[in-house]
Amino acid sequence: MFKKEPHVKALSNLKNSERKKLLQTCKEQTGCSEYSFASAIVKQTNYKGQHSSGSVYTDENNVPIWFKEKHGELLFPTVYSCWSFPKLLPIVLTHDFVIEERIFNGANLMLAGTVPPFDPRCEPATVCGIASRDNPTVVLAVGVVQLNLPTYDSVIGQHGIAVQVMHYLTDGLCQVFKMDLEPPLRASGPTEGDKEDAEAAEELDLSRDISQTAVRIEDVAEVLDELSVEDVDNFFTRALYYTLTQDTNLELPITASNFISAHVLPNLPPVDPTQVNMKKTSWKKSAKYLKQFEKAGFLQLKGKGDDLVIVGVDKDKDELKSFVPYKTSADSSTRKGQCREKPAGSPDAMYSEKYYKPINLGKDFVQCTSLPPKLLYSVPDLRDSLNEYITTQKLVDSRNKKMVLLDDLLYDLVNKRKKAQDAPRCISRAQILEPFLSNNFTEFFQIFKDGAPLFKSPAKGSLPHVKIVTEMKIGRKVVTRVSNFELFKVNTDELAADLRKLCSGSTTVGETLSSPRTAEVQVQGAHGSLIIEHLNSKGIPSKWIDFESKLKNKKKRPT
Repeated sequence: MFKKEPHVKALSNLKNSERKKLLQTCKEQTGCSEYSFASAIVKQTNYKGQHSSGSVYTDENNVPIWFKEKHGELLFPTVYSCWSFPKLLPIVLTHDFVIEERIFNGANLMLAGTVPPFDPRCEPATVCGIASRDNPTVVLAVGVVQLNLPTYDSVIGQHGIAVQVMHYLTDGLCQVFKMDLEPPLRASGPTEGDKEDAEAAEELDLSRDISQTAVRIEDVAEVLDELSVEDVDNFFTRALYYTLTQDTNLELPITASNFISAHVLPNLPPVDPTQVNMKKTSWKKSAKYLKQFEKAGFLQLKGKGDDLVIVGVDKDKDELKSFVPYKTSADSSTRKGQCREKPAGSPDAMYSEKYYKPINLGKDFVQCTSLPPKLLYSVPDLRDSLNEYITTQKLVDSRNKKMVLLDDLLYDLVNKRKKAQDAPRCISRAQILEPFLSNNFTEFFQIFKDGAPLFKSPAKGSLPHVKIVTEMKIGRKVVTRVSNFELFKVNTDELAADLRKLCSGSTTVGETLSSPRTAEVQVQGAHGSLIIEHLNSKGIPSKWIDFESKLKNKKKRPT
């Protein structure tokens, strides 16, 4: 429903009578008489999306809490309302990978991806929440039940849409209100009022572990095309063991972020970082990951919350004594020369990776090689397959090993226009890769910070840059404008507040005049170098920043 950001009008406060009427409707629809709004002030606005329009209700902090379609009768709570009141909706459980790779990409929840037994209230046309079986009390999506789920004791081999998803975390509704709230962790402990529900949910979860083992294994075998959470946990565990036993560059004390990005991540096995990263583990955050191994006696930590420092390690653990080294991703990257733009200096700096999607003749080439069928390929994969094709087809010039004799397929791949009369058949091997990629593949990019991708999936196109322009406006007023920074997960209001303090000048927030319209922060004065340093501290390297000064140099007066 909100795959793209809807157009939202300005918010206005609901009258007290309208707020009470809305609350009563919410109670009647959900059957939860104990529910109440989190704040005494409720705001309302209208939205217009790609395929629907309606109303959105928020609390006093502009957090969306409910929404309703224009011609629909149902009111839908957002995931934020479900977090503050876990008993609000019946919950349908599914697997983590279904939520992350299917629902968060706009798909509905299929019956084969659910985990029975189901709540008796999950009947057709009922509003329900969707949660992970590993965290059953935290709703991550909201939808409408399409099947009579309580009648299904097993979902193996079953077909059909179980829940039509209307809203999910990080969808267009969350983005248009610029929500960055993280879902609560069950490990943080339930409130006193929810203890009974949490205990019942844990008992129910244990019963699912015992009774639904066959469903998990067989269903995952049918649907899962990625690594499991246990596999990713094992990779990070082995990376820590490798760091403590083999990494000679480790010096203590060291901050948690530097330890993860400069030591643990490079010591992972050679795996796809989009599939193996900290967000894919059961820990989710590096602080929980490190504290787990502190409890096990491997590390000694200091600090609170996420601000941790590793001050000591115990290398006498039995697991470390019996550890067998392996080839790491750092070794593989060095050997293959992967296309990774990782800036030097700051271990927390972002870096990017390029991926390519085959089109036209690129698809024919993939079928002629040993490349596995998938949507995107990395540069090393394509380079290796190209060299393999040249070798297997015996296209190397016998008189000069650096030259390649192009066959018909490779000739058409390298030359943009087929059968170009002036294009040579014999060219240097070094001249093949660039036109081969640009003519037959669509470029994508992914940005990584602390080893975790910033986007759910790679974005189409080449990597954009942050734009900084210093210019003089009418009235001889000098200003510096910063735009195109939201892609790098820099909050607009936070950046404006930081620049206000850093530059000791007033700031304004607006939109760029050029298309596409993006957020822009303007600060009074010429502060290009200060802003670049500030963005560097956010992890954005200088080579991703374009700075332009339109100020004219002052002419020296003749003496």
